[in-house]
Amino acid sequence: MRSTLLLLLCVAVLFNRSSAASQGQRIAALEIAVARQAEQIAELTEKLAKRENSKKTEVSIVSGEEGLGDSSCSKVCAGTTRRFFTQWEDYSSDGVSTTVDMSDCGRGFVKTPTIITDLEGFGWQWKTTSAIYSATPDSFRLQVRNWLWDPQGGNAGKKGWNVEWIAVGYTC
Repeated sequence: MRSTLLLLLCVAVLFNRSSAASQGQRIAALEIAVARQAEQIAELTEKLAKRENSKKTEVSIVSGEEGLGDSSCSKVCAGTTRRFFTQWEDYSSDGVSTTVDMSDCGRGFVKTPTIITDLEGFGWQWKTTSAIYSATPDSFRLQVRNWLWDPQGGNAGKKGWNVEWIAVGYTC
């Protein structure tokens, strides 16, 4: 706004001068002023576009157990419990379980995220069924059963079983 007023003032001064400056010099001065204005407008347009793009997210959450949140705060975080490092505990007569820590997701989730898991390893994991229990914004427990092979007694760890996971949720 200030620069527009300055431009108008320059125009008024140039055209109302009673000096001997030629009309060509006045036009040249106006062209310079207009070029500066165009540069400023381009810079402001670029800044505005960057600001608008920074608010956009490529993550769309369409539903959640605890309702929807602010879409500008959508986040995807993924991880693994790592082969031979997963702490498996025996449960029931034919299953194992482990707690997965998601607190390393930086700006943490403020609601329990949607969690997707897969069991990775070197054998028998393809004959399992699993379920997520006790999910919170920072962790969840995965229970795994296998009716054809006994994962208990350290067998799951020996086969390198680990949890690959993806969590999608809100950070604000």
